[in-house]
Amino acid sequence: MRASIATLVLLVAAASAPAQEPAELPGHWEGAIEIPGSPLAFDVDLVLGEDGAWSGDISIPAQGAKDVPLKDLAIDDGRIRFVIPGVPGEPTFDGAIEGEEISGDFTQGGQSLSFSMSAGEDLGERARAALEGIDEYVEKVLATFGVPGAAVSVVAGDEVVLERGYGVRDVESGEAVTADTLFAIGSTSKAFTAFVLGTLVDEGLLEWDEPVREYLPDFRLWDEHATQRLKVRDLLIHSSGLPRHDLVWYGSDASRAELFARLRHLEPTRDLGEEYQYQNLMFMTAGWLAERITGKTWEELVRERIFEPLGIERANFSVEESGRDADAATPHQVEDRTAKPVPFRNIDAIGPAGSINASATSASKWMQMLLSGGEFGGERLIESATLREMVTNHMAIGAFPEDQTSMVMGYGLGWVLEAHRGKFLAHHGGGIDGFISWIAIAPRERFGVAVYTNGAGMNPVPTVVGRAILDRVLGLAEREEIDYLAKAEENLKQFAEAQAKQEESEQERRIEGTSPSRALAEYAGEYEHPGYGAVKVTLDGESLALEYNGMRAGLEHWHYDTFSAVARNESEEDLEDTKILFRADVDGHIVEALVALEQTLPPIVLEKAPDARLTDPGYLQRFVGRYQLDEQIAVVSLAGDRLKVALPGQPVYTLEPEQGSEFALEGLPGFSLEFQFAEGGEETVSGARFIQPNGIFEATRIEE
Repeated sequence: MRASIATLVLLVAAASAPAQEPAELPGHWEGAIEIPGSPLAFDVDLVLGEDGAWSGDISIPAQGAKDVPLKDLAIDDGRIRFVIPGVPGEPTFDGAIEGEEISGDFTQGGQSLSFSMSAGEDLGERARAALEGIDEYVEKVLATFGVPGAAVSVVAGDEVVLERGYGVRDVESGEAVTADTLFAIGSTSKAFTAFVLGTLVDEGLLEWDEPVREYLPDFRLWDEHATQRLKVRDLLIHSSGLPRHDLVWYGSDASRAELFARLRHLEPTRDLGEEYQYQNLMFMTAGWLAERITGKTWEELVRERIFEPLGIERANFSVEESGRDADAATPHQVEDRTAKPVPFRNIDAIGPAGSINASATSASKWMQMLLSGGEFGGERLIESATLREMVTNHMAIGAFPEDQTSMVMGYGLGWVLEAHRGKFLAHHGGGIDGFISWIAIAPRERFGVAVYTNGAGMNPVPTVVGRAILDRVLGLAEREEIDYLAKAEENLKQFAEAQAKQEESEQERRIEGTSPSRALAEYAGEYEHPGYGAVKVTLDGESLALEYNGMRAGLEHWHYDTFSAVARNESEEDLEDTKILFRADVDGHIVEALVALEQTLPPIVLEKAPDARLTDPGYLQRFVGRYQLDEQIAVVSLAGDRLKVALPGQPVYTLEPEQGSEFALEGLPGFSLEFQFAEGGEETVSGARFIQPNGIFEATRIEE
């Protein structure tokens, strides 16, 4: 309709102000109904057809109304009158036209309020004019921070005003970023998951405030109260009481179903609803919930309910797919303003929280639909009321404002909500290995911006560029221009200083002159936790090494029985500085490792798993035989991957592996059997020790 708006407004002006020629009047009107304490903004577009008949539409962003056709539109004798159809109370506007101003009465259901509107500049034209010189600015910001490339999209109303690539996809190949280049957009994927759930709400398949267990009976959290009471809405607003627990999934090959099953083993730090705590696993659960309700994967649901209706072709759900794409950005790590390529990180299992890869062209269509109240190309994807629910504050974020520029209000459904220099903003950032992104929409002003970059680490480019663009298109830069680039440089400087102090402080806590309490080989083994999985410690030459979720590092002695992870090369930095305390039982066996896997909790306690050989039938065969125990003969046999022991007059006991060559007698706490080897190795078993609460009893193997 944009092409005919100018003609319409010109004719409106001619009818209302005979002294003016139609060509002198503007083509777009913006105004507000003066509701006490809360003016309701709207905009109107009018068209005079070739047949002389008037037509037009009205948009009310706060109510999700977009381009609603006007009824009974009449313009004569310097006045304009029209009705919004299909709304109870027949809302009617009746006002006087005075040049570029219109004012009058708004009536509905017998009540009357005043309204006014002014001839406004076309949103697209205004944005394009405001963005003059933006290319040079983006290039300057990229160069300042050493970030290889960026893709930027800006939408004004339903019009794309900027959709462009900057810099390079890969610092080694030098290939340019295009508007179609794929970037991992990280946690900005969360809004897509919330949107999918919103469509299920529209269809009556889901209710925001029903307990999750109504739909997922096997949903379990550590806390029983939270298990029973956590609502669908809570999955999307970071109110579960759980801290991040990101190392549960980061780098893990666990499936979505396996991660869902681990939730019951993850300790909370707050009660349900007590405090905002960012939580990716809850968004994963939201995606899992949608899968279980519909019988389709989260990926299928996003594709069918968002990508396909919007005509989005340049997007996918896995870096594995991006890695095969001819126009995909390479991930980079940025340090000291220098970017180095890094491997893609597969996060498919946690996908609903952040695995989407997209382009600037994809972002444009996504924002166009959001700013149009849930419609795109004449098709409604989601009810406007449901979309408003997504950008309504549901969880307060306890953050004291650093300045008067941006004040965070809280979290919606997949969106951070803030007052940005007096303008309501819904935004979200995203960061995953090698990529950082940021997207923001101003629903009332109907502007949106997305900035995707291929650099992780010291990379403030997305918010620097994004906020600078918002200030320009919203007219805020005219009032006072904020130097976001300079602010970011100062923030990075302060961050580096704080990090250096933290490292210095950590070194001060190290106790010098201590040694491990035993030989390094005794620390080696696999340590398990039902929520976090397995941490593997191995003896690597004359030092220890660590492996967790596919991430590796060396282990250097820190003090006493505590070791610290060290990066032996650039690929081992994920676990660097992670501390591990090994703990022994009363018999002196290393049985636990306390690992700092979640910074807001005490170290996670992982139990040392039995040596894998102790369930290997080929290895266990060496223990089979008869053992002389005083006047009795104990018979050890093998059944599958378990040893059994029989004593005269007693039942046959299954031997459960413990540590070394020791086995516990199943069903008899405090009773165990430890096999002993002849000198020279573990090939020949010479005897066994029966360890009981009342003593230790030696048995000699009977040679057959």
